[in-house]
Amino acid sequence: MRKYIPKLIPVFLLIILLITACNQVGPENPKPEEDQSQVEEGDPEKEVGLKPEDYFPLTQGSTWRYLGEGNEYATFTREVVFAEGNRAQIKEDNGGTVSASVFETTDEAVTRIFFQGESYENENYLNDESNDNLVILKAPLQVGTKWDTGDSTREILDLNASLNTPAGDFEKVLKIKITFPDSTIYEYYKDGVGMVKREYISNEDYRVTSSLEKYEIKKP
Repeated sequence: MRKYIPKLIPVFLLIILLITACNQVGPENPKPEEDQSQVEEGDPEKEVGLKPEDYFPLTQGSTWRYLGEGNEYATFTREVVFAEGNRAQIKEDNGGTVSASVFETTDEAVTRIFFQGESYENENYLNDESNDNLVILKAPLQVGTKWDTGDSTREILDLNASLNTPAGDFEKVLKIKITFPDSTIYEYYKDGVGMVKREYISNEDYRVTSSLEKYEIKKP
């Protein structure tokens, strides 16, 4: 089995070019139309004009490296080793073990449908029988969207978070809160990039972070 920090529950895994304009009531003396549209675009809680899959690129050959703090296994790499249709398989290596996850994308969600905790050979699991149903991201992509994943609850907290990582600065980042009985995890996703940071916080305020250090997204 994989090695985990005490009480850390594994969450693997786990994509905003434009924000849709929202309807607002203007003042008595409305500004010119072009100025008003600039204000409307900045609403941080309205649904973005993107799909869950936009925050979770899965083109074959794409890679990510995360720099960890707080635990030796918080540093890890991910690579899309197989992809077909709306499914892709990611290999994750944290220096202690190598796992395989198969993700399926739709307009409504990104879901992990298969997970193998130890997978040291590049075996293709894309067409294996599903053994998992973990929804990583779910529409509508707006603040307050919440869903249950069995042992935890996920909720979209922010659509416009800003993050500084070793890989660079990211704006308009999607922030997800994952609540467990004994801990909380925050995951941050940037469209076209994927997960840029994960932060684990136990109820005793023990913290472990994994921040994006480098990445390469292959073109379809």
